[in-house]
Amino acid sequence: MKDSPRRLLYTAITRAFGASDCGKLEGVLWAADLFSAQADKPVDEQTRESKKFNLMATLTWLDLTSRDRDKMRGVLDLFSEQGTVDEMGLGSLRDALSDALFPGTSSIQTRLRYALFVPWLYQRLEARPVDDVRTAAHEAETGLIEPLATSDDTFGVIGISARKTLSRLPSSVYWASLNRWGIFVPGQSQSWYHTHFAGLARRKSEVLRADDPGVVWTREPTWHPRLPTAPADFPGCASFRLTKEEATFLQGRFEERCTGTLLAWLARAGSSTPAAQFWDDPGTCSAPSAVRRIVELARRFSLHVEGAPLLYNLLLAERRNGGGDDARVDAYRSELARWAAEESAEAAYESPPLWAFLAERGASLSDPQRRFVEAWSDRISSSGASAVPDDPFLRNLIEQRELKLKGRRARLANANRLLDWSGSVGVGRMGFRWFRVRQLLTDLHGGLKS
Repeated sequence: MKDSPRRLLYTAITRAFGASDCGKLEGVLWAADLFSAQADKPVDEQTRESKKFNLMATLTWLDLTSRDRDKMRGVLDLFSEQGTVDEMGLGSLRDALSDALFPGTSSIQTRLRYALFVPWLYQRLEARPVDDVRTAAHEAETGLIEPLATSDDTFGVIGISARKTLSRLPSSVYWASLNRWGIFVPGQSQSWYHTHFAGLARRKSEVLRADDPGVVWTREPTWHPRLPTAPADFPGCASFRLTKEEATFLQGRFEERCTGTLLAWLARAGSSTPAAQFWDDPGTCSAPSAVRRIVELARRFSLHVEGAPLLYNLLLAERRNGGGDDARVDAYRSELARWAAEESAEAAYESPPLWAFLAERGASLSDPQRRFVEAWSDRISSSGASAVPDDPFLRNLIEQRELKLKGRRARLANANRLLDWSGSVGVGRMGFRWFRVRQLLTDLHGGLKS
């Protein structure tokens, strides 16, 4: 496993499936190697520009169970999230902070009411005979697209373009949330639910609602016993507006299942107009000290390492077209100057608090990650952030980091790969899913006010 795409795929799937199943990966990894080799063959820029160069990578898994398929989709989500396959290999650190701040969320979620749509659709299926629950669920979920697409708020409608051909259903996007927030009580995978659907549907009538007097619980319910009832006209009519009852239920889920996190705190103390950055939100400023500690770790880390991808893109711009891309060189030098001014206004960055946080949570921290961050920090501390663009040590650090991560596919070491550079890759501060969480909180507090 020399090159990082192969190693990255192997590592991600090992975490999802366990090492014992990774023998199944050899065909996938062999194909990835073949694709890498083909992509590294000399191809002139004129051919690329005329779009005659067209390589497509496909991922196929033989003997794939439904449980495996759920896990694999989770792995592939990581690669579809913007910035996850990051240029400097810091994504796992960002994700550990994201999970601590906003558990149960992901950057492919859109609107909060989907966390109710999915249970409501499945409850409807549980109430009638179903031969093939997967097919029935697909029909039910794609059938929800049209009512949402014709509502007065279409932002975030999943499948609004694909319609009936939608392959990634809302249920698969939100299933981890339903588990984490305690809405799907068994806490199992979606494939497990489908496998046990008939038995769970049969016993549904035996489980009374939690607020019925004199109930003695003998069986675990499938869905949270206080899950609000679906509107009478659902799913024929649907919108993203939460009722007060629905919003109060979800607020309670966050507070009970995500205690001690910023998500739970802002569910109670936030507003329907969250700030552009969560560290600037008024609700965050009044959060308990333990929550603010994590917020500060995320804020400071995201600023400190923002300069690394900016320097990487500067190096690419300098090497583009042989003599450099002067316009982009100037742009990245300007961005680095802006970043340096912000970084210099802060106290010197110290990484041990972040390492301690990762250890507390049992999150992984590789030695190369630690050495890279510490080398970056030490050099900035000694030479100053303003020296970053022309610092030989940091330039070499960035180049060697990419080479370590990508091997022969490193843009700074492979002229053919450099031709694929779009002019900007991996830039911007880490957002920790706030763009999506901000919308979820807007929906929540809009419902609480209704």
